[in-house]
Amino acid sequence: MRNYLVLRVAAKIVVPFMLLFALYVQFHGDFGPGGGFQAGVILAAAFIFFALIFGLPTTRRLVPDRLVETGIAAGVLVYAGVGFIGLLLGGNY
Repeated sequence: MRNYLVLRVAAKIVVPFMLLFALYVQFHGDFGPGGGFQAGVILAAAFIFFALIFGLPTTRRLVPDRLVETGIAAGVLVYAGVGFIGLLLGGNY
């Protein structure tokens, strides 16, 4: 997609708004439709769109492997931690 100037410029304009909308959906989930899953889908769609337009090597430089691996590990630990806190407080996992 390196030859498509219009797509590259449009992506540079649209992707920040997609990321901002993902944050809005995440933090507005208490007051209306939305939440973590929907925000994650929008966030992933923004990165996939960026990767389709600019290529995977550029995207991997933007989001290094170490950051992805750390995010995956943190997500699992937070999920398990919330479950164990629920157990300690006498609730369900």
